[in-house]
Amino acid sequence: MPNRRQRGASTIRDVAVRARVSTMTVSRVINNNKNVKPETRESVETAIRELNYSPNPAASSLARADLIRIGLLYGNPSAAYLSEFLVGGLDQCSRSNVQLIVEKCEPGTDEDAVAQHLVASGIDGVILPPPLCDAASVIMLLAHSRTPAVAVATGRPADTVSAISIDDYKAALEMTRHLLSLGHQRIGFIIGHPNQTASGRRLDGYRAGLAEAGLAPVRKLITQGYFTYRSGLDAAEHLLALKEPPTAIF
Repeated sequence: MPNRRQRGASTIRDVAVRARVSTMTVSRVINNNKNVKPETRESVETAIRELNYSPNPAASSLARADLIRIGLLYGNPSAAYLSEFLVGGLDQCSRSNVQLIVEKCEPGTDEDAVAQHLVASGIDGVILPPPLCDAASVIMLLAHSRTPAVAVATGRPADTVSAISIDDYKAALEMTRHLLSLGHQRIGFIIGHPNQTASGRRLDGYRAGLAEAGLAPVRKLITQGYFTYRSGLDAAEHLLALKEPPTAIF
C-alpha cells in the first residue's frame, strides 16, 4: 500500500492501467454507472484501493456548504473527446477538492433545460465544451443567473464567459501553408460542424492560405463534415472519388 507521502499521487490513468481497462470505464465505476460488468467493477475498485486513489479527496465533506461544485454540460457526439475531457476534469477536481457534475444534453433540444437544472441546483460554475461553447441561449441563461462559465474551443467567445481556445484561423493558415510547402496545390478541406464558430474560422484560414499562394479555392474540394469519425470518412471518400481528387486533405 502507498505510504502517506504517496497519497493523492495516483491518477485515474494509473487506476485504468492497474485494472487493465479504459479510463472511461474507471470514470463509470467512480460515478456508479450501472453499465459496468460486476467483475470489471471489482477489478477497478481493487485498483483504486491498492493505489489509494480518490476521485474526491474530501468525500467525507460532500455535505459541507463550502464544497465547490462544477458542472460539465456535455453534448459532443465523439466518445473519444468525452473520455479525454472527463479524465482531465476528474483528475483536476480530485486535486482541488471540487465535485464535478456531468450532465448530458442534446444540442438544439434540451440544453437550456439541462443548464437551468444545473443553475437551480446551486452549481458554482459550468464548463461548456464544443458545441455548447457556442450555444447562445445557454450562455445567456448562465449570464442572467450570474453563474461563472468557461467556453472551450469556441472561435468567437461571448463577452459573458471565460474562454480557452486556440487561434483557429492562424492554425488553419499555418497548416495550409505547410501542405503548400510540400508541393500540394489541390488541397481538400473538410469543414467542421456548422454549429461551432471554430469551423468557420478554420475555413477562413484555409482560404487565406490558398490566396497567399495565389490559388483560388476550388468549390468541389471543400466538403462538409461534423467532427465525427463517420462524417470525416464519408467526406474523404467523396473527395477521393472526384475526377480530379485532391493530393492532400485538411
